[in-house]
Amino acid sequence: MDWFVRDFDHPAYFTIYADKAADAAVEGPALAALLNLPSGSRILDLPCGWGRLNPHLRARGLQVIGGDLSPLNLAKHRASHPVPLVRLDFRALPFRQECTDGVFCAFTSWGYFATEAENLRQLTEFARVIRKGGVLLLDLAGRSFLQAALADVESEWLEFSEEGYQERAGWDPEGRRILTERLCQGESFCHDIWIPTDAEVRHCLDEAGFTLAQAYGGLDGRPWEEGAERWIYRAVKQ
Repeated sequence: MDWFVRDFDHPAYFTIYADKAADAAVEGPALAALLNLPSGSRILDLPCGWGRLNPHLRARGLQVIGGDLSPLNLAKHRASHPVPLVRLDFRALPFRQECTDGVFCAFTSWGYFATEAENLRQLTEFARVIRKGGVLLLDLAGRSFLQAALADVESEWLEFSEEGYQERAGWDPEGRRILTERLCQGESFCHDIWIPTDAEVRHCLDEAGFTLAQAYGGLDGRPWEEGAERWIYRAVKQ
C-alpha cells in the first residue's frame, strides 16, 4: 500500500496538520491570486484535502471542483464546504480531456509516488484535463531551503507537545527524497516524498506538455530564487 493511502486518511492527520487551517488565511488568497484566472473559470483543486483553501478560490469567482484520495478528508470537506467533490487517484483522473481552465495543486502535493514515471504521470494527467492555454499552479517546498532547515536536526526526534506528536526527518541515501517519521495518537506514520531540483521540475513540466510562464519564490509573488522557502510554478498548457 502506498504510504499516503493510510497516512492522509487517518484521524491523526488532522492533528499533525492542524496548523494548516490557520495558514489558509494567508496561503489561500495569495495562491489564488498567483493562479491568476478570471472570475467564472472552472478549476480542479487537486488535492483538495478538507477544503481549507476552497473559500479563497471561490472568493475570486472561480468554479471549484475538489478531488482527493482520502474519504476522511472528503467527508470533512463536504461538511464544511459543500462543493462538487470526487474521490480520485492522480495517476488516472476521472475527467474528460480539456474539461477545465486550470488545476490548483497546493502545499507540496507532487512527489508522493515511488517512481519518477508515476510523478510525471500526475503532471501529464493534469495537462490532459486542462484546456489549451489553461493554467497549472504547482506549489512546492524549495529544495535548498529544506536542505538548510534539516542540516542541524536531521534524524533527530523533535517534540511538538502542544500539537501532540513527535517527528524526525531525513534524506534517503540518494538525497532525493525526504522521509518524515511521526508518532501521534499511539501510532507511527512515515511520509516519503520526492523533493525535486528546480531543473527537474522544469523538465517534468515540459515533458508533461506545459510551458512555464512564471516561477515565484514566495506567496507574495517575488521572483524565484534557489534558497526560497517555496517554489511556485505557474505553467500554461501548450
